[in-house]
Amino acid sequence: MNDDFYHDREQSQVKHRVLQRYLQAFAPIIGSAYDEIVYVDCMAGPWESRDTALSDTSFDIALTALRSCKREGRCRRVRALLIENNPESYRSLEEYARSISDIEVATRCWDFNDHISDIVSFVKHNRNSFPFFFIDPTGWKEARIDRIAPLLRVEPGEVLINFMSSWIIRFLDDESKPFEKLLNADVKHLRSLSGDELEDELVNLYATQVRGQGNYSYTCATPILMPDRDSIHYHLVFGTRGFKGLEEFKKTEAVSIPFMHDVRALAQRRRDEQKAGQGFLFDASHTYQENRYQRFNRRRLANARESIIGLLTRSGCVSYQNLFQESMQYSTVIEADLRQWLDEWKNEGKIRYRNWSPRQRVPHPDTTIDVLHELI
Repeated sequence: MNDDFYHDREQSQVKHRVLQRYLQAFAPIIGSAYDEIVYVDCMAGPWESRDTALSDTSFDIALTALRSCKREGRCRRVRALLIENNPESYRSLEEYARSISDIEVATRCWDFNDHISDIVSFVKHNRNSFPFFFIDPTGWKEARIDRIAPLLRVEPGEVLINFMSSWIIRFLDDESKPFEKLLNADVKHLRSLSGDELEDELVNLYATQVRGQGNYSYTCATPILMPDRDSIHYHLVFGTRGFKGLEEFKKTEAVSIPFMHDVRALAQRRRDEQKAGQGFLFDASHTYQENRYQRFNRRRLANARESIIGLLTRSGCVSYQNLFQESMQYSTVIEADLRQWLDEWKNEGKIRYRNWSPRQRVPHPDTTIDVLHELI
């Protein structure tokens, strides 16, 4: 990714990093088990692209990762469906698709919500295919649970949704807007909340609905902050039915969050230099300021830690894999956090391990290690 294409739209750069890193891991895993991978971009654009080759678009980031996997022989076949409703943007999308010959790329000038059944038919053309849906609306209406539910229910399959929390919070008090349909829930309670508590509850509710409607085993939501303001712009909500999907998405989050802070630090530095009319002595990391993510992360860590303690207290013996699965569904919580808690409790004599291999350095979800509750 060329940084110059993302000035003042660093949130898109972070989103693309998440998409790129996850699909690079996803494609070989799925490619070894299914005849084909089907990638569907439900609102492809292009929007705000600054590269004539469209390399700074979500669909190019995704297809580049999938095409690379196919060239390397790690997946058999890739098909893509790129959907765009705006006629002008669609012409660019069509031209882009014609430039690709190594995989099948279909484009449709559709209003996404009017063609849900057609999308389902496209991905089910081959019975042994695995679809990945990317739903990235410019607002929030297109991500309504009542509309996207048929896509969520396609099995097998995974989904990544851009949940525009900042826009929803801005208009939540407007009773004329159908937020009940977006969330598939009564929003009266949400309207009584504010600040961080409101955002946390809003995202939790949407992720829960995605998990339930899609019968997913796991959902995760990664916060993407605005480039030069200390606030969350949106959350990327991910749904999967597979343990490996959860594991790879959390690895993606562990890489993408530091990347987000790096690009935001550079964005803040660029803004400050423009205001001052001169450069600064120290690099961007020394002057970077951020509080919103830290608050969000502290809350999620506390929630996950409390949940793990509850599991151990109730059960007495829990596999490390189950502890991993439980804790990793909390946004921004990574495996290093879980291991740190367990190390702390082990040193205090509150837990012990069973089935620990003599050569084992750290617990891992692929092992049969159990964690036994002692005193917690």
